[in-house]
Amino acid sequence: MKRVSYLIFLPYFFATIFTSAQNLQLPRNSEKLVERVQRFWAAIVSGRRLQALEFILPEKKDLFLSGTPIPILSAKMIGLDLTSDPSRAAVRTSIETLSQDAASGRASWAITDLWVWRGDNWYLNLENPPDIFPGRRSANEPGVAEVKKQIEKTFELLRNPVDLGTLIQGRHLRFEIPIKYTSDFPVSLESGLANTLVDIEGPSSIDITSRSNRLVLLVDTEDWDGPFSIPLPLKIRSGAAAIERTLVVKGDVFAPIVFRQEPPDGPIEAGRQFSLFIRNNTPQEAAFRINTDTKFEILKRPETLLPNAETEVVLKLKSGESPDRLDLETGVPIYERTTFSYRFRNVHR
Repeated sequence: MKRVSYLIFLPYFFATIFTSAQNLQLPRNSEKLVERVQRFWAAIVSGRRLQALEFILPEKKDLFLSGTPIPILSAKMIGLDLTSDPSRAAVRTSIETLSQDAASGRASWAITDLWVWRGDNWYLNLENPPDIFPGRRSANEPGVAEVKKQIEKTFELLRNPVDLGTLIQGRHLRFEIPIKYTSDFPVSLESGLANTLVDIEGPSSIDITSRSNRLVLLVDTEDWDGPFSIPLPLKIRSGAAAIERTLVVKGDVFAPIVFRQEPPDGPIEAGRQFSLFIRNNTPQEAAFRINTDTKFEILKRPETLLPNAETEVVLKLKSGESPDRLDLETGVPIYERTTFSYRFRNVHR
């Protein structure tokens, strides 16, 4: 069959293609394909491998994360092949990497990746990790141990343990934790503990490069009262090579207003009264009102929270109601808050 050459113009680049003249066409929505390819490689070059997962077929994401990538310095899309199937695309890319074997310290490859159209979008159909990371070591080779040893030597938590001091209940805070990482290849960092009080900012894991100098610790004191010391396990990973660190986070949460129910944790039944004691732990006196969304009758309603004292409110649940919370609203801010909430348990209609 006769071979012909086509010159195709797409945004940002030209591509020369040699292929069959029969049933040839561009992949569907080629502009979107080009945009997705460029965004994928931008994430790879900047070391944001987890962000790059957005462009991988869901069933191939584990394969993508299974190996140790080499540092990619640049990537440029250089070609797009015509195809008889508009939902599949062969994309050619030139990449430049670090190389100890080259005199310049750099090496270049041209690779071809298969992208497929699924769910109104383009995704990379990864067959083997070397398709994306030529020259990388297999996860089963001794290189994994070498990478792990390198991470051990070059990753440091520069502040550990972290003492956050006294925190006020109900606040959402961010603290910067200094780190040091000096290896050339990026690693991902995962928090290994689901915790409502402290966590690492970001998605399920974040990317660390030699340019990274901090982690951001998120602290939510909404549902905590008193001291805490939490060992936060962290996993630092590059493909199959992983090490573990433990970041110890300490502090003390001060609650300006606290509640206790009498009887404690007893069932709340319609028509039966019970007491809710409100303690003001501050030296500040404050007028207040109770908001129950009209689900309770308020039988005893003081109007003032006295300093460092406890106040009793007597309530009776109305028939057919099932409340989940009560809000106390103060006339003046107490530690910058004017609303404090109590959540009910064991409510019986």
